[in-house]
Amino acid sequence: MTAESIMSFRLVKLKPTDKVCDALRVMHAKQIRNLPVVDENDCFVGLFGIRRLTRLLLPKAAQMNLGLQDLSFMPDEMGEMSERIKEVSQRPVSDFLEKKKRLMFCKPSTGFPEVLELLDQSLDTSLPVIVLKGKHKKLVGMVSAWDVVEKMLVNMCDMETASAVGADEPELGESEEEKAS
Repeated sequence: MTAESIMSFRLVKLKPTDKVCDALRVMHAKQIRNLPVVDENDCFVGLFGIRRLTRLLLPKAAQMNLGLQDLSFMPDEMGEMSERIKEVSQRPVSDFLEKKKRLMFCKPSTGFPEVLELLDQSLDTSLPVIVLKGKHKKLVGMVSAWDVVEKMLVNMCDMETASAVGADEPELGESEEEKAS
């Protein structure tokens, strides 16, 4: 099994010029944690995702990587967080991407064990699936932790169905009375 066999092909993608507020609307409406950002040639630019959003909600001092271990001294209200988001809402997502250098990705031919390892090591819950075209990285899909769970569930249910063929057990959701009729 490879990344290609479990990846999502139909992707919601952003352009680098899309605004943060539009990305947030899409993330909320589609319940997507990470949105790939591609240029006009469908080359991968980066990811805009939940992790980046949570960083944008933090007070600026906490975003500076000063090694602060305790943020309890920073009073923060929902209104202040809303203001921080409003400040960046009209800016392009390209200003806030998880960039390629820090981002893990895989190829369509990447084996399932390596995909699992990359997902485990990744800071995000999804991996861009990339095909190298010269020095450009063309986005062909995404593999998320949910894609892995879904594939495992399908395989597990197929195995259970195969082993239960001919068994006298009721179908899932079927009572003994329904089975008898």
